[in-house]
Amino acid sequence: MPSQPLTDTEKQLIDAYNTILEKPFVDKYEDRWEDEPFDRAIDLFKSRAQEIGFADPFELLSKFKIESYETVRAQHKKGPALCFRQGWKSPILGTRVDPLVIASKCEHLAGPEFTGEERIVVLDFWASWCDPCLQAGPEVSQLAEEFTGQVAFLGINNESMFQKGAITQPPNLDRVIAFVEEHQDEFRYTILIDNAEGFAKDAVYKTAGYKGIPCAVLLVDGIVQYVGSPIDTLRPALEQALESISGGRNNNNNNTRSSSGRSSREE
Repeated sequence: MPSQPLTDTEKQLIDAYNTILEKPFVDKYEDRWEDEPFDRAIDLFKSRAQEIGFADPFELLSKFKIESYETVRAQHKKGPALCFRQGWKSPILGTRVDPLVIASKCEHLAGPEFTGEERIVVLDFWASWCDPCLQAGPEVSQLAEEFTGQVAFLGINNESMFQKGAITQPPNLDRVIAFVEEHQDEFRYTILIDNAEGFAKDAVYKTAGYKGIPCAVLLVDGIVQYVGSPIDTLRPALEQALESISGGRNNNNNNTRSSSGRSSREE
């Protein structure tokens, strides 16, 4: 990912790419794929890139791991990972996770200390380099404030979420601490950082089968009830969980849910 902010012309090119070569083909994978519409889209994008001022748009797109028209075509034909398709269910739904154990292996950075009093806990996996994670912060914070005393929100940072292990010591640790301080208005809930072995990532995120961040794991009395994006679809899952415990019942494997949403996705 580029380390410097995009210029206005670079933003125009990215917008053209998303509008012409990405969004129209999101659901056209496997047996729904046709080459001819994509070929026409390539010609349209080339023309638009020239208008913007890019003779070779891949000079910029390659920084986002978009190497050629054929790699884009191949990815579209293959389609998204199963976890981003409608009807996917995480393999850990209905299994038990102890949030106190998870929290005890992490370092506390900000927000309330987690004591385990709440019956409902949300583990929110994120990284500072993930734009969708930053976008999700205010939404998760709003939920945390709305359900104070009923639901505990634990934001678990791991800068190497898609790699082996967790973060190393400085400079990564210092950078995360600085990031949390800078964005404290966006992240207004408990923020933890995974340990050097990546305990939380390996114990929960990797076993959940979700290939993107932010990733929310909803626990009710320690039982996984939801795995997916914390944006858009977490609120209904939370409301269902609150209803289940107010009625004196625990859904366990019944009505458990998985969901996709805006995320940084694993290759």
